[in-house]
Amino acid sequence: MRGKLAASWTTPAGVVAAITVVGAALRLVVLQDSLFADELATYWVVSEHSLGGVISTVHSDAEITPPLYFVLAWLTTRLDLTAEMLRAPSFLAGVAVIPIVFGVGARTIGRTAALVAAVITALSPFMVYYSTEARGYELMVALALLSTLAMLLAIDDRRARWWVLYAVSSCAAAYTHYTAVFVLGAQLLWLLWAHPEARRPALLANLGAALAFLPWISGLIADLNSPTTKILGALEPFDFHTVTIVFEHWAVGYPYRFVGLGAVPGTIGLILVGAGIAAAIASIAVRGRSVAASFTRSNPWLALIVVLALAAPLSEAAVSLVGNNIFSIRNLAVSWPAFALFLAFLVSSGRNPIRIASATLLIAGFGIAAARMLEAAHQRPDYEAAARLINRNASMGDVVIDASVLSPGPFTGFDAEFGDFRRVIRAGAPQENEHPFGPFDRILPLDDVTQSAVAAARHKRIFVVSLRSEVRVPGLPVTYSQLAYAVAERLSRSYRLLSTQAYPGILPAVVQEYAHRRVSPRSDPRR
Repeated sequence: MRGKLAASWTTPAGVVAAITVVGAALRLVVLQDSLFADELATYWVVSEHSLGGVISTVHSDAEITPPLYFVLAWLTTRLDLTAEMLRAPSFLAGVAVIPIVFGVGARTIGRTAALVAAVITALSPFMVYYSTEARGYELMVALALLSTLAMLLAIDDRRARWWVLYAVSSCAAAYTHYTAVFVLGAQLLWLLWAHPEARRPALLANLGAALAFLPWISGLIADLNSPTTKILGALEPFDFHTVTIVFEHWAVGYPYRFVGLGAVPGTIGLILVGAGIAAAIASIAVRGRSVAASFTRSNPWLALIVVLALAAPLSEAAVSLVGNNIFSIRNLAVSWPAFALFLAFLVSSGRNPIRIASATLLIAGFGIAAARMLEAAHQRPDYEAAARLINRNASMGDVVIDASVLSPGPFTGFDAEFGDFRRVIRAGAPQENEHPFGPFDRILPLDDVTQSAVAAARHKRIFVVSLRSEVRVPGLPVTYSQLAYAVAERLSRSYRLLSTQAYPGILPAVVQEYAHRRVSPRSDPRR
């Protein structure tokens, strides 16, 4: 019995299962991070509305994405309203992507390359992050990739069930995020070129998917015309510098630009990945014609992988040249699995021992990147620890100034962890808590913020939550560190600093405790 069990783990299915378990374990660690940035918009939509309200809210200007992820997150959070359950659809999709990558690779570039692609998919910081974000990107990736796999299966045996799965997964991907259409359109064009015999069922399947998407056309039109779309497009220019940074972070780095490649994957990780790719290219150059012949034999399957890898980058670049800039790290997510498959094909194309060395170096580089991502310094801001400290030390009547707002509102990362039983005044962000922040929502001057906090505290304590970072506060000409300093400077007129506690993260969270100067430490019952 033991021999049979051991043998099963040496088969491709057993190896893929082991790779998937490793990928799931990495994602489980990151899944526990505090909610951050755009996740807070999902949290507000899901926690404050009924299922019908979720759909109508997403249809409005409050969101510029389709509704499927929000519906699934609403269902999972009926079990428990936690960060983990809010992220559950992304987590399950992210785990599923690993074996689906192998399935697509095994039918296009071979099992060896498919296994390499599955490994780097399991380890990729980009894929790990979006597998643990309460937004639709990873779900879209899984559904679009499933569509590709169903198409390949349908081409192989021509059974109707695979065409149905192809249509359903394509439609579901479009209902998750609009950028899915770039890969879906590219793979349809490839199919029409490479497999004329499958044109009729493929066109019928796509027609069915398009008809099923029709009820959301009004939502699509509203999102395309939304001021938010234009604002996001204007935040950074579409130029060579931006394109370079986006590609670097999409390929091997952390999804946020302020976490440099020197941090994730780190210098050693970058060297290993680069060495693996360089060794593979050198091997291909030396072999010359024989490798060119193997590339030719791999067509049209290799052509499919290349087309899918380039679909999102080229399409988004074209759109950005003529309209709103949509070229961003996260919007390229749908093409990442094909990029992984191409890398895997590249390092698997040489002869031994170069092929083994190239694949090993590539995998080792991504492994180091995954390890670096798990470090505390590379996790989301630890709002949970900040809220726990304040809840432990504060008493009724104490006031909190939240100078750490990095979300589209109306809830902040601190709100999600802290609750609403104490007075919280925001610095550098609107006080609005009924709708997402808009360009016309008023941001109180810092003097008003601190004066309101002092008046509300009535000589009791004030806690300030901030971010220690040179990242600029959205909508303001200051960084988070400068904002925190300005708040502290104003409080110091009537309050003294008692303690400072910092928690590591990509944006370190800081909690400062202040006491009124008129209150003697000895007279404070908590001291």
